[in-house]
Amino acid sequence: MEKTKTIGKDYSTSELIRFAAPSVTNEIVISLLYTLDDGLFISRYIGHDALAAFSIGSPLFMLNFAIVSLLGGATVLVSRKFGEKKEEEARRNFTTIVVAALLVGLVLSVVERVFLKQILLLLGATETLYPYAFSFNSIGTLYIPLTLVSGIFSRFYVTAGKPQVGLLNTILNVGTNVFFDWYFVAYRQVGMVGAAYANLIAVLVQITIGLIFYSSRSSELRFAQPDLHDTTMIREAMHLGVPAFMTNASVGLGSLVQNYTILYWGNEEYLAAYTIVNNIAFTFMGGFFGLFGTTGPLVSYAVGEKNLAKLQKLFGQIFTVTTFLSVLTVGLFLTGGQLLVRLFVKSSEQSMIATLNYGMKIMPYSFLLFGYNIAARNTLTNLQETRSSGFLTIMQEIVFNNLTLVLLPLYFGLDSIWFSFLLTNVIMLVITALVIWKIRPRYLSGQYLPASEE
Repeated sequence: MEKTKTIGKDYSTSELIRFAAPSVTNEIVISLLYTLDDGLFISRYIGHDALAAFSIGSPLFMLNFAIVSLLGGATVLVSRKFGEKKEEEARRNFTTIVVAALLVGLVLSVVERVFLKQILLLLGATETLYPYAFSFNSIGTLYIPLTLVSGIFSRFYVTAGKPQVGLLNTILNVGTNVFFDWYFVAYRQVGMVGAAYANLIAVLVQITIGLIFYSSRSSELRFAQPDLHDTTMIREAMHLGVPAFMTNASVGLGSLVQNYTILYWGNEEYLAAYTIVNNIAFTFMGGFFGLFGTTGPLVSYAVGEKNLAKLQKLFGQIFTVTTFLSVLTVGLFLTGGQLLVRLFVKSSEQSMIATLNYGMKIMPYSFLLFGYNIAARNTLTNLQETRSSGFLTIMQEIVFNNLTLVLLPLYFGLDSIWFSFLLTNVIMLVITALVIWKIRPRYLSGQYLPASEE
């Protein structure tokens, strides 16, 4: 008798929690390390204006990362070709995408470096913030090609059957960045230039790991002869990468709207405070992404085996575990958030602390709703309800996230901006419930296969 696959097992709720716990913990820890990376050292050792300037450049970073997501759609093609026993073609496709990322990175590097002043001013850099933003990004634009290639390397470790290499890569990247941020920013005190050099060294570590791994003859996925004339494959890869591209682009757009709004109604210190709270919130969001990254394959497996009873049981379990994690997250945010705040600011900075304390009283309660919205979107994606999932993504990430950022301060003053994330999740919970109610007959009756397969 064939042994049941891990993702095909019929889990009890407690077993599901234990199964998901490592991924949840890993995502929280990794997100925490990223939060304690540049932002902490810049805020504490260079100043609030420097942190605000770092936030000003974040839309540019997200745009570059979105390009990685767009080309990263090739992971689906490469995985499929391995399944079709077309190993050499899969390797050529992988290498082609790596070369394409390098070439795109070179173009972006030249364009962003030549027009850096205009770009930073367009992103909202004030007279105070511009010197900090220019110091950091003038160096950062030089290694964009390496950043894009390292991002592609990271996306293919799972495809290569070695997710542990991806984890090692992440740990070494963050560890290297933290160490050299300390060395350049805290110890040598060379300012934003030091933070940029720390990032460069961390990227070089990622590139080195990738080159060694993908050059090894023992690696199933390795470098081969690229074919840049295979435009059909590149277009298909980009088509598959569009959803991830939109997600990252929308985050960049949200950062841009946030920066403009806060600097219009407030000042650089307020933007720095909002950035700190957002970074802390990002840490706790990681737990939810870890959870749904675990439950997603379970849902897809149940759909594949057409097991309606298991699918409906999973819906209930996901709701239960999401509730548990939501309550836990709020508790951790309220108890641990203040500790993180103290790392970012000095006790003498009373004005900054007052703003942070106000935001920290409001932000945690968004997580009572956030998990359900993300759970619904991810579950719909795994059920292959891409239209509904895409609609919810656009509504949250592009429409309401930005509308609340703009309209709340307009009508209720700047301090109301802290309620934008909470209000967005309230609105989205209602919309999500309506979408689920509309399509529920398909799942209650077992008609949950894609329309093309029915």
